[in-house]
Parts: sequence; structure tokens; C-alpha cells
Amino acid sequence: MGPLVLCLVAVLSPQQTAATAPPTATPTAATQDPVVAPAHADAVALAAIERAPAEADPVELARLAGSADAKVAERAAFLLASRKDRPAYEPMRTVARQSPHAGARVQAMHGVLRIADVGSTTTGIEALQDPDRRVRTLAAQLLGTLKRPTAVEPLLAAIEGAPQQREPGPATDLQACVLALHDLGAHEVLLRVATRLHDLTAEGTGPVLAFACQGLLPKMQKEQQTTFLLAILAHREPVVRRFAIAELSARKDPSTAKALEGRLAAETDELRPLVELALANVRQDRSATRDELGRARHNFDLLVASATKHWQALLPWQQGCVAGIPVLLVALWLFARARARRAAAAAAAAETLALVAPSESLADEAAPVDESIAEVDVPADPMAATGEYTEQDEVAVGADDAGWQQDEQRPS
Repeated sequence: MGPLVLCLVAVLSPQQTAATAPPTATPTAATQDPVVAPAHADAVALAAIERAPAEADPVELARLAGSADAKVAERAAFLLASRKDRPAYEPMRTVARQSPHAGARVQAMHGVLRIADVGSTTTGIEALQDPDRRVRTLAAQLLGTLKRPTAVEPLLAAIEGAPQQREPGPATDLQACVLALHDLGAHEVLLRVATRLHDLTAEGTGPVLAFACQGLLPKMQKEQQTTFLLAILAHREPVVRRFAIAELSARKDPSTAKALEGRLAAETDELRPLVELALANVRQDRSATRDELGRARHNFDLLVASATKHWQALLPWQQGCVAGIPVLLVALWLFARARARRAAAAAAAAETLALVAPSESLADEAAPVDESIAEVDVPADPMAATGEYTEQDEVAVGADDAGWQQDEQRPS
């Protein structure tokens, strides 16, 4: 019994409750993500600034442009770029260089480009290395607008350092760099630019390079011009080759004939006739010129081939729109023709009606006499009706009365 009693006593005796841990608070969104609370505060601050954006502190806007919330940062950068006062210039440049959001940097660069202050040259040079293409494009446009000679080398470095694997779409940053070099008159680096663009597969750089060549070639010396034209004669862009061939043809330099002959076998069907004409001009050989009919046929074939190429590149709905334009024009022409015929028929009918209608004189003769006019009593003596007599009239009347009386007194 002893051990059993001891067990029962142990079981039946009051037990001490175990200490429980204090309840822990459920972590909120602010404690889970420490960035949410500052971002919310930035949104509240931006909402307060929106009530009076013209009175906002540029430094505060620059701080908000670096917010963790991309939308808040972009809106703050837009408000900062809209400012025209000089205290906003430096914060604007800071955002363009340091904001972690591409949209905010783009907005700030728009503002920097709008004011186009000379102090923004450094900002434009640094922005040429921005990872976003839009920022690089605006930076090149800024440097072309400022026209500072110190920007030539950074622009050239941006072109030569462009990666081979490009983003899809037109290379607007390279286009802006080439145009900026053209505005700066940097003809001494044009060959390097053309060489790099020949190696790159950058979309849309051909027409811009041809424009730069056209503007900067006259600034070179005559010997340099010929060397440059021969160097770009085999360029990847057809529009650049066309420019080089046309210039060599106009110069009629016999030393360029060998280079033109080398292009005959490698040139496309579109530009080969131009090379042949250039060779004829360089050699002063008119016999090589085709007759007019053959040349016209050849040009027609080129136009047909070019039109076919463009037609095949269109989407089905674009082809439908292009094909519907002639039908619409024919329909409009038929409508205008029918309307003109109706107008001519109406004019002929009006002319015929005018010929068969009675004249105005016949209408007046056929009109009935007004009875009120016929009943007017016309006096025998108009003067008696008016009562107007002159002295001569009275003498004449008196003589008539005397003669009448003598005739009565004369014996019969």
C-alpha cells in the first residue's frame, strides 16, 4: 500500500502551472519590409507637393526622385524637370546622374536638355554611359545642342564602345551621337565613326551617317575627301555607298576608276547601274552609256523590284489598305464624274427653258390695261387743268376771241 499511496498523493496534489511565453505580435507589412514605410511617407510627401508644385523645394523633389517607389520617383523627377528657376538646375542634374530609376533619369534629362545650360556638359558626358537607351539619346542631343569641343571624344567613345549585341529597334543613341558630331563639325573623326557603324548591326544608322558625310565632307581637304569616299565605297549601308558613288562620279577623278571597277562584281542590282555611270564619267567614255530606251527599261525593272520588295514586307492588313487606295480613288473619280454630268444636264435644261420662254416685251404687250388708268379724265386744255398761263398765252386767247366776234358781225 505504501508505494500506491505515494503515487496517489503525487497525482492528486495541486500541480504548478508551467510558465507560458508572452504572445508575440504578428509582424505587419511595415516590419516585414522596411522599405514600405519610407515609400509610403514619400508618397504622402509627394501628394502634399502636388498641391503647390511651383513652391516645392527642388532639393526635396530630388530626394523623392530617389525614392524606392518608381512611380513616386518618376513623378517627382517630372515636377523637378518642369521647373525653370536656376536653383532647380543642380538637383535636376543630380537626379539625371544618380537616380536608381530609369524613368526618373529620363524625366530629369528632358529638363536638362530643355534648359541647355553650359554647366550641364559634364552631366551629358556622364549620361552617355547610362544603361538606358533613352537617357543616352537625350545626353547626345544635349551635347550636340551645347556644341562644346570637349564632347567630341566622349561621343566618339560612345559609338566605338557600343556593344555588338544591340537592343531591338532603331539605335537612337547612336543616331543622336552621329548627329551631335555633325553639329560639332567633327570631320576629323568621321572615318572612325563610319568604320564602327560598318562593323555594328545597328538599325537606322545608315541615313544618319549619310547625312553626316554630306555635311562634313566639304570641310575636309581635297585629298582627304577622295580617300574618305574610297573608304566608305564598300560600306554596309546602301545609302552610304550611294552617296560615295555619286560623289566619285561627280569628281571624275581617273584614279578612282579601279575602285569603282572592283564594286561592279560586289554591288547590288539596285546600285550597279550607278557604278557603271560613275565609271563612264570617270573614264570620259560616253560609249558605255546605255541608250535611252534601255536605260528606261532598266529603271522600270528596278522600280518594280523595289515595289515588290516593299509589298512583301507589309503585313496583310497593310497590304489591304494599300490595295484599297486605288479602288477608293476610282470610286471618288466616278462619283465626281457623275456629279459633273448631272450639273451639265441641269445647266442644259435651264438653257433650253430660257430659249422657249416668252420675252419681256411680249409679256408687256400681252398684259391687260389697268381700268383705273383708262378712267382718268384728261382735260382738253392741259394749261387750263393746271391753271398756268403766261402773258403770251393771254394775248393769243384775246386775239382769237376778237376774230370770232368779227366773223359773227359780218353780214352773210
